[in-house]
Amino acid sequence: MLSERDYLEPQVPVVLTVSRLPQRLDEVPGAVTVIDRETLRASGARDVADLLRLVPGFSVSNSFEEGASAGSYHGLRSTFPNQMQLLVDGRSVYSLHLGGSVGPGLQTVALDDIERIEIFRGPNSATYGARAFKGSINIITRDLVDTQGVMVRLTRGVGGDGAGINDWGVRFGGVADSDPASIVGDQVSGLGFTGWRLSADRRLDDGLQGAGGPVEVRRVNARADAYVSQQDQLSFRAGQSWIESWIGEHYDFPGLHTRGMTTSYAQVDWNRNLDVNADLWIQFSHTDEQVLERERGTMPYPPQGSDGQGVLYDRSGRTSSTNLLAQQTRRLSPALRGVWGAELRRETSDSYALYATYQPYVEDFARLFGNVEWHFADDWLLNAGALIEHSSLVEENELAPRLMLNWNVGKTGSATHTLRAGVSRAFRPASMFEREADVRYHDPRTGQEVGYEYDAALGDPSRPERVDSAELGWLADAGTAFSFDLRVFQERVRGVIVDRRASKIGGQLARRGRVFTYVNGEDFDLQGAEAQLIWQPWRGAQLRYAHAQFTSDQVIGRSEQPVYRSHSLLFTQRLSRGWSFSLWDYYMDERIYPNNIEVAPPHSRVDMRVARTFNWGSGKDVRRQAELALTLQNIDGADADDVPEIRYQRRVFLTLELGY
Repeated sequence: MLSERDYLEPQVPVVLTVSRLPQRLDEVPGAVTVIDRETLRASGARDVADLLRLVPGFSVSNSFEEGASAGSYHGLRSTFPNQMQLLVDGRSVYSLHLGGSVGPGLQTVALDDIERIEIFRGPNSATYGARAFKGSINIITRDLVDTQGVMVRLTRGVGGDGAGINDWGVRFGGVADSDPASIVGDQVSGLGFTGWRLSADRRLDDGLQGAGGPVEVRRVNARADAYVSQQDQLSFRAGQSWIESWIGEHYDFPGLHTRGMTTSYAQVDWNRNLDVNADLWIQFSHTDEQVLERERGTMPYPPQGSDGQGVLYDRSGRTSSTNLLAQQTRRLSPALRGVWGAELRRETSDSYALYATYQPYVEDFARLFGNVEWHFADDWLLNAGALIEHSSLVEENELAPRLMLNWNVGKTGSATHTLRAGVSRAFRPASMFEREADVRYHDPRTGQEVGYEYDAALGDPSRPERVDSAELGWLADAGTAFSFDLRVFQERVRGVIVDRRASKIGGQLARRGRVFTYVNGEDFDLQGAEAQLIWQPWRGAQLRYAHAQFTSDQVIGRSEQPVYRSHSLLFTQRLSRGWSFSLWDYYMDERIYPNNIEVAPPHSRVDMRVARTFNWGSGKDVRRQAELALTLQNIDGADADDVPEIRYQRRVFLTLELGY
């Protein structure tokens, strides 16, 4: 393979996935936040969505009562946070159900199995296509060598209003005794099976405000690697996750009130070392998603002859995606590297409840992409990339270009200073639900249609959403000791797809005779700045600070979006005898509630974690390690971060992890 070891020099941060080229942090075409494993553990977070509060410009919902936790960038979050691409080990885990969402995908893998998370802050369609409209999140799991042996984790806790926490996790892993994948020079010294991992875990919250029963996430994930020749490595991954929420929630009728999602996937990666300057990567994956969401209630405006009692509200459906990716990376000269490739993808949505048809909707995508990194002069670097995408349901092909210039200005002390300037374009066409939604209600006794909630035929989101972004950046980097990144941006957002109320006989919205549909809404601009600081002020300590502030002339309902401000501060300290301490403060200023016209008040959250790591069992086997951690979340008081009626409660929990 193309040697990433050239980029893994001590003290030089490396980003692996932003442009599909492994690049040093001062070479990437934009602003990146990297959450490493040490930060992940110190945070006390229980899922990936929680960790996104460390990223400048992100707003996060922890309201599992409304489904899976979710996050969005630059506040453009409606009911469906669908403007970010989310990948795990290169496979898209973006949910296709309803309008699309990153929420369920953030629950794909347990934190125990994650090595790092790379978040690109800014349009990234030039690399990953339509879903990366506002940016991309890449979750990279741990190497098999680092997860050998057995790990067991237990978490128990309580929260406000009698809420309870009951989590567990277990992992088994191994590598070949002879290490057949060891590398001598540029050659693999042996062939065959190299390692495997099997993990399972559960997250369970009970007594949450607004939920009538337990809210649960369960996961099983497996991986195995093998070298089949001196140039070829295969990786196999498979898994399944279950998300259940709203269990026991009731409105007018007891009994059937279930919301659950089951996701299964399989993935094969083939990496081939072509020569000392080039490699080839081919990936095939398939994902199935099944959603069961049903409840009975009373229609607000029943038609004549019906009392509207016991009507079934159904959001159930099945989706699937099949993806084939081929990518080549090559060093063309000492100053020039490139990556290019193609991707074919088929997405299927099948739901009578959402589309009023038993015929599944199918959409095929074809993408061509490329990016070059050119050191055209001393201290100067040009990143130029583009992606063209064709959809079987969209008449015109979409092009997403990007151009970024990086100038290594020089050094002050141990810090290297880099200035960035660039432009990019991204796009997002309407989702299947935004184009074809047809949600109807039926009388439980006669089966006749008695009302409507969505009718996409009354709208016409004919234009893809588009954003043109220009940015300036400054990176001061001294490796692990100090890093400061500033991004100043201007974004012109055009044709953003929004829901509107339209007239239709039998409509059941707040005003009788109205239903939801989708249209291209108003155009608006965003402008602002983001900054992140990572600093080790003394031995064993680290401070991570993130700040974002921007303004927008977007109008939501009858309200203008206020100035958006947020900050996050995480301080960690490693102490003697295996002790460690962390304190995390997060604050968000006024903003508009998602899919609402109300201005949400500022909210804050303060978390604290104290932990001790120690050896257990007989002897001094370093693999027999354990950690006991006490975490307090939201100790400054409950706040609503998503739905006004649901407040995130105070919580305290104890975690014991044993490894061998």
